[in-house]
Amino acid sequence: MTIHTLTTDFILARQADGRAPRTISDYHRTLNNFTHWFTRHAQALDRDTIRRYVASLYASDWSLGTVGIYVRNLRAFLHWLHLEGKTQENLARAVKAPKPATRIENLPTDRELLDLIHTCQDDRQALRDRALILTFLDTGLRIGELVKMQRADLHFDPDLTWFQIHATKNDVIHLAFLGQVTTCALLQYLDTRDDALPALWTGLRGPLTPTGIYKALRRRALQADLDPRRVHPHAFRKLFATLWTENGGDRTRLKCLGGWRSDAMLDRYVLLAGRAKLAAGHHRYAPVDHLLRQ
Repeated sequence: MTIHTLTTDFILARQADGRAPRTISDYHRTLNNFTHWFTRHAQALDRDTIRRYVASLYASDWSLGTVGIYVRNLRAFLHWLHLEGKTQENLARAVKAPKPATRIENLPTDRELLDLIHTCQDDRQALRDRALILTFLDTGLRIGELVKMQRADLHFDPDLTWFQIHATKNDVIHLAFLGQVTTCALLQYLDTRDDALPALWTGLRGPLTPTGIYKALRRRALQADLDPRRVHPHAFRKLFATLWTENGGDRTRLKCLGGWRSDAMLDRYVLLAGRAKLAAGHHRYAPVDHLLRQ
């Protein structure tokens, strides 16, 4: 049985398990790379082969995060081979995936967020963009989850607005909630709608697309004199998590609301959320400042 057949069977098994389309796409991309390398550089599927392949990934100009994705998917494939009885040894144990590096990103500040929101005034498009930004911030939704929202998904209970989300990345179903300010902004936007489209977010030509959302955020960022590269959907997801933590929110509910399966990503957000406190502590206790004040 060829390595191509084995990887194809593995991906088919994962599809049968109901893995998300994005996950399946990642398996195709990463394991195709392994298959191509194997046919050119290897004779047998053993520990030495696996280690040489992973070493070649580290020798490339890829980032550590990219290497980690390829190694983790390879280990999943190798573990499956052992469980299926196709290899006597669990070759996944031959290598370890690198731990993702924690980066402190330059996310928009509170003041910059207010400037961004204040650009959304007057017309229907502005009211939509304001509701869009606030929904991102209040829920931490992924862009794929947000564009699929339907008007029928919204539930307006007394003092509570909520809807159910079917996550696009990890196939987890979770609930999302809107605060009073975001609910008010959303209702103002919906009052401007005179169409019968079921989609919650619309543009001039119909339901809003991911590309349309990126364009809207870029336009608002430029109006607020912000670098558009800092104003994107995933930045709002990170801001949701960091602001939740800074405001005293607990990790357990944050994990459920954001649809995260792993605590590893939350560890990054806790570090981001603690940045302001660390800075305040350093301002108060900085050794050099204390030394030179004497």
